[in-house]
Amino acid sequence: MKKILVFRLSAMGDVALTVPVIRNVLETDSDLHITLVTRPFFAPFFFGIPRLKLYFPDLDGKHKGLKGLYRLFLKLKNMGPFEEVIDLHSVLRTKIVSFFFRLSGTPVFSINKGRGEKNRMIRTKKIKVLKHSTTRYADTFIKAGIDAKIGKAPYIDYSTEAFQNARSYLLGKIPEKGYLKIGLSPFANTAPKIWGLENFKELITLINQNHKAVFFLFGGGEKEIKLLKQLEQHCENIHLVAGKFTLSEEIAMIRMLDLMIAMDSSNMHLASLSGIRTISVWGGTHPAFGFSAIGQPDEYHIQPPEGILSCRPCSVFGGKKCIFPTIRCMELIKASDLYDRLVKLDVLTPKAKAGE
Repeated sequence: MKKILVFRLSAMGDVALTVPVIRNVLETDSDLHITLVTRPFFAPFFFGIPRLKLYFPDLDGKHKGLKGLYRLFLKLKNMGPFEEVIDLHSVLRTKIVSFFFRLSGTPVFSINKGRGEKNRMIRTKKIKVLKHSTTRYADTFIKAGIDAKIGKAPYIDYSTEAFQNARSYLLGKIPEKGYLKIGLSPFANTAPKIWGLENFKELITLINQNHKAVFFLFGGGEKEIKLLKQLEQHCENIHLVAGKFTLSEEIAMIRMLDLMIAMDSSNMHLASLSGIRTISVWGGTHPAFGFSAIGQPDEYHIQPPEGILSCRPCSVFGGKKCIFPTIRCMELIKASDLYDRLVKLDVLTPKAKAGE
């Protein structure tokens, strides 16, 4: 039996993107056991993966600060022995704990995030498609001598109970067979990645004029959920999912959709990891940085017309404040143009889902 320790604490989409690699290496090598150090909220991503143990550090309590990280190291070391440590996060916390493991004689392999390439693209605005984050995760396992592949979606599984609850809710909102089940995830963690609710209202209206569809609203904290409730009132075939279900139930629900339309966000990743057709809308960030919806065709990544703005992409993660009073790159993506793209891509057609 070979035991290895893996770190990936956050963020939500980045943790989700570890699933294809971790699932593959464990399903391929029956002698391998992995302990993954992450946050408890992300546990549903890893449901059903064999020989995977999750450990949730108390980073705001007993594992806070340098002394706390040393306590974390001692705790993890006692859970071993681990033959290798694989750091898929490579931030100060994980670097410190990895350093303690190195001192104890355990080999450590850290992800190459390609920061130089990404920063160069920001400076020059010369677009070059970089390695996808999931490929970078796989490369880190390969450096450690572990065969790692990505395979094909769906990657994320869910419990029978989550499936039954999600299916009961979802199908209860469908008037009859033949209706499109469309997920909408209008929010992201920064303003340059948000298209805007007015655009979504216009897009919903255009779809309703020509197609039989039911819309389900995903994502957002308390503030965003209040806004989603307002969007829910736009027409009777919109239903709010955010805040009503467990993460596992939301994952099961996403799996049953015909289509997800999302920002550069965690719900974009959950949909693509679930094998769902995923249309993503990009503003200040760019799919070439390696955070695109995995397995989706390039034409599913909706971006403003090229050659109009010299400031895009403005940042890797969307954290830089826009130089304009409004998000100009998102304003260049019109709801009518996006609708025409959906029609051209032939994604506004229902697809049969297993179990329905």
